[in-house]
Amino acid sequence: MKTNSHKRKRERSFIEEKLKAIPIRKLSKQSGFCKRKPKKIKPKNLLIAFLLTIWGSKNNTYSSWANKIGILINDTVSRQAVCKRVKETLVVFLQNVLKAIMEDTISTKIKGTIAEKLKQFKRILIEDSTCIKLNSKLEPEYPGNRNQKEKSHAILKIQTTYEVIKRRFIRFEITNFRKNDQGYSPEITQIAKPGDLIIRDLGYFVTEVFKTLQSKGAGYITRIKKDVNIYLENEEKPIDLARMLKRRGNLDIEVFIGVERLPVRLIAIPVGDEIAKVRRMKARTNRDRRYNPSKKHLFLLGWDLFITNVSKGKIDSYDVAVIYSIRWRIEIIYKCWKSYLGITNVLNDTNKTRLESFIYSMLIFIVLFQVHFYNYYLGKLSKKKPLEDIQISMMKLMQFISNNISCLLKVSYYNKDGRNRLLDKQIKYYCTYEHRTDRLNFNQLLLKLG
Repeated sequence: MKTNSHKRKRERSFIEEKLKAIPIRKLSKQSGFCKRKPKKIKPKNLLIAFLLTIWGSKNNTYSSWANKIGILINDTVSRQAVCKRVKETLVVFLQNVLKAIMEDTISTKIKGTIAEKLKQFKRILIEDSTCIKLNSKLEPEYPGNRNQKEKSHAILKIQTTYEVIKRRFIRFEITNFRKNDQGYSPEITQIAKPGDLIIRDLGYFVTEVFKTLQSKGAGYITRIKKDVNIYLENEEKPIDLARMLKRRGNLDIEVFIGVERLPVRLIAIPVGDEIAKVRRMKARTNRDRRYNPSKKHLFLLGWDLFITNVSKGKIDSYDVAVIYSIRWRIEIIYKCWKSYLGITNVLNDTNKTRLESFIYSMLIFIVLFQVHFYNYYLGKLSKKKPLEDIQISMMKLMQFISNNISCLLKVSYYNKDGRNRLLDKQIKYYCTYEHRTDRLNFNQLLLKLG
């Protein structure tokens, strides 16, 4: 006699479901982290337990880590057993897991529309970096600024490349502070593809890199450095930009920059009086004695100055300014890392291997929650309403995650009961933008270019 009973599928948490798609056992062997089948501490449980442990610097200890592994496997685990697993091969394993999870975000799809003028670009990439101060004991591995007067600190820098349209990271790299953004600038040429648009700040300004991007068929938008010479065609002397702006008010012209005479499009858009006043006040009160702004430089602070290789036929000068403002997204992301996701909660007595294990585990958590979880709810809501009407705030969602992390790491990924419906309701209530008329949120900004 047949029965209607069937084996119920075990409910997995969000994090378990996402890790299920990653060949963790294979990656552990490839990295040398596991040379044979582990008897007790499996790589997946080690990783999940570490993600549970790093939430709260006070409890970020080997004992706490061992305790959480024990709960996962329904057994006891000693801190010594965990300590033995923290070695260089663990760092390589975590790097491989991070790479696999990032590649898995390629399949992320969000229904909705974007501005027509953004569709002409295959990818819009924002590149930027953020720094984390460390204990001075780590200065040999992660040296900081030689010129800082305060107590010496080791500083770790994380370089990131973020794809705007699909809302995903495509690259992380950990470096020391002394590898500055300008020195890192050529790395973008390794991943830039024809049809891409690169948005970066002044720290990455290198004319040779712009030339390479142009040859690869990639576009770029950046602010222009104050000390870069600007030439008109067939002119030997650089132009006096301040004098030209006094006469014309704004600019959108073809020029050549630097000793290489790189052809670019120069755009100058005047800003409001209040914005210009704040900029000039900051310039005058800069604590760096080497920074002594001239009258000309103070005058030019009244304009937004950009260069790009994208033609007027594709985007006008106003569009260039709007698109560049999308770069602020990466600053919001970094603020979430530090304010809510705890990436700066590094133990003072940590060593290089434990530090890098912590950082790569945090980046794994960030991709799982700041990318997958955010996009999951964005996609879920986009099935019910247009993307322009969806008002989920990344900062509010990350704050919600931080406040409810224990629940979220355990809640079922499936709608088997009312838990997910309650979670949906709370996210809609607590994690949406306030209605504002003075500025646009990120989704509105992406749709602003008609």
